[in-house]
Amino acid sequence: MIDYVMYLLISVIVLLILVLLFNPLLLMNAVASLKGIKRHKDLTYANDQRHDLDLYMPKQIDQNKPVVVFVYGGAWDSGHKDHYKFAGVEFAKLGYVTAVPNYRLYPDAKFPHFIEDVAQACASLPDHLSNLDIQVTRINGNLPLVLIGHSAGAHTVSMLNAAPKYLQSAKANVTLKACIGMAGPYDLPLDDPLVIGKFDGVTLHDICEQHPDEGHKHNRHDANPINLATVEMAQTLLMHGRADETVGLYHLERFAQRLEELGVEHKAIIYDKVPHPHMVDGISGMFHFMNPVFQDIRAYLQKLD
Repeated sequence: MIDYVMYLLISVIVLLILVLLFNPLLLMNAVASLKGIKRHKDLTYANDQRHDLDLYMPKQIDQNKPVVVFVYGGAWDSGHKDHYKFAGVEFAKLGYVTAVPNYRLYPDAKFPHFIEDVAQACASLPDHLSNLDIQVTRINGNLPLVLIGHSAGAHTVSMLNAAPKYLQSAKANVTLKACIGMAGPYDLPLDDPLVIGKFDGVTLHDICEQHPDEGHKHNRHDANPINLATVEMAQTLLMHGRADETVGLYHLERFAQRLEELGVEHKAIIYDKVPHPHMVDGISGMFHFMNPVFQDIRAYLQKLD
């Protein structure tokens, strides 16, 4: 009997290790409890099958808090809102109505479809909230939003912050209060293996100097938040890990420098031992202990209230 119990225990431990190694999102979502939180799933914002979003509602809604929009990453070719239940839960626990939208992915979509889709999702939020009889205090008639994105999602939210034309084209009656980018590519190299093909057709401008630190030729193009940044941008929090081997730290450094030049209110936080995926993993209630990412986002949001 003891041997059988030990066998079961070892099997469970091995299974958990395998899940953590190969699909940690599965485990993070499994432990993300909806207790005290109401989730409205699969709300559509356009006609494509990827044009839907989930809304997470706190038990008690503070009408004076902005709505949080969390945009997942996945190199523009993978990811699904259902994989990020844990993010919706954690931000809702902080008292924020939280939207987690899907968007079209490569190869079915290319730039600027990713950006346009999230802009449409943002534009749909006032109607969704109205239909659900959820009240949020407007700013000059507009719904206040905080955009939070990881990796490719950080690129998207930064594009929406830097280039108002996307939200304007979507007829989005929203006001960006802040933008939070987690491990985002803000100085996007079009020759990176994770980027090639997904931004074909982007408008190119004068080529900048070769950057020997990463070996990329950084083009001045219209899919680059650094090129589009203006003094009108909402305040920005940039977060990155020195152990990130997917998106170089230079993205944060150059973007922060550009925001400094423009006088845009911003803050940059660099974590010594946080690799690329662990940046978003830290949002999960299961892994708050892993790094202070969630605590830093919480503190930043609290200063907005």
